[in-house]
Amino acid sequence: MARKERIVELDAVRAFAFLAVVYQHVIGVYMRKPGVDEMTAFLYGKLFHLLKFAVPAFVFITGLVLFYNYYERVNYPGFIRKRFTEIVVPYAIWSLIYMVWHRDVTGWDVSTLVGVVQKLITGSASYHLWFVVMIFQFYLLYPLLLKGFKAAKQRLSGRAGKVAAVGAAALLYAGLMWVSARYLPAHPFRFDAAWLDAYLITYRDRNFLFYSFYFLLGGMVALALPAFRSLLQRRWPYLLALFAAAYAYIGYELVRDSGGFLVNLNVATSLKPSMFFYTVAQLLLVYLLAVLLTKRDSRWTAWFSMIGRNSYGAYLVHALVLTYVMKGLNVWDVTGSTMLGSVFAFLLCSAASIAFSYGLAKLPFGAWLVGAAEKKRANAPGQSERQWKQAM
Repeated sequence: MARKERIVELDAVRAFAFLAVVYQHVIGVYMRKPGVDEMTAFLYGKLFHLLKFAVPAFVFITGLVLFYNYYERVNYPGFIRKRFTEIVVPYAIWSLIYMVWHRDVTGWDVSTLVGVVQKLITGSASYHLWFVVMIFQFYLLYPLLLKGFKAAKQRLSGRAGKVAAVGAAALLYAGLMWVSARYLPAHPFRFDAAWLDAYLITYRDRNFLFYSFYFLLGGMVALALPAFRSLLQRRWPYLLALFAAAYAYIGYELVRDSGGFLVNLNVATSLKPSMFFYTVAQLLLVYLLAVLLTKRDSRWTAWFSMIGRNSYGAYLVHALVLTYVMKGLNVWDVTGSTMLGSVFAFLLCSAASIAFSYGLAKLPFGAWLVGAAEKKRANAPGQSERQWKQAM
């Protein structure tokens, strides 16, 4: 299968998403520091909302890339072998590193091995590794998802039918978010089968169904990239207005549902209807920003491309890096618990994580540790990329 041209703006979207993830986790650390007053906590909460597009953005990118490259045909054995090597192997290695670091592995008896397997399956070796378990489900199920997507596409006729189908999918997904955020916490509903209960309730935050809309949205965009870019540039004022209104509402929810004077960041979960509509509007604006920034080759384009290519390895290692960054800042008492301190910690953690991933990727066995970062090295824009840049 001929390799298609790179979608240059995706590296920028990946970079934005990775940086947003790091700052989210920095905020989580600073919210627990002593001396955080009510106003600072509220500001952290509002900033946290601005960063919540990260995981949906990664899922959206996954759908876009898979449908863009494997819409006509997919050789599943080779496809899944490649993803296993580039995603699961680094994930497993870093999971073991985190388990040893957390002293979860103190020997190699049967109970320890069972615990290791459970943590690998559930993505619970560290607080950020759940994402890999969730995203890999889309790769495993891609042929089925593609078949369903094509079947739905064949049954839809005309623009109105497609718009109605997208609207219906959005409403169904919003209903699923309501079940997750409102119904399940309020009702002691459980499945008899332990594995089903774990998959659909206990670990629903890493169940692919609860992020499926963003994946399918990426698939739709992949089939109409030029039109999608043009639409974003024409309709950005409406998207901005929708984003502002949704941002104000989820800010109100944050205060209302925190249940006290200090903000509770758990209220800002992505798995609720208001955050879904907000995230879609924000994700479209983020994509537009990436398109505009990569329209012309510049130093910013090169930086975002480098961050985007190394984002997976940096994601795997950043929790470890953040721990030592905070230890250093606490020892030196740099900026205390202030907002400026969080910015400083974010910059240090992001830079060190990217540098770590970049360095590991240079090693002969680097792909086993950080994925295929070196294979993603950007080439000069091809003819199709030059055409869409000239058309904008």
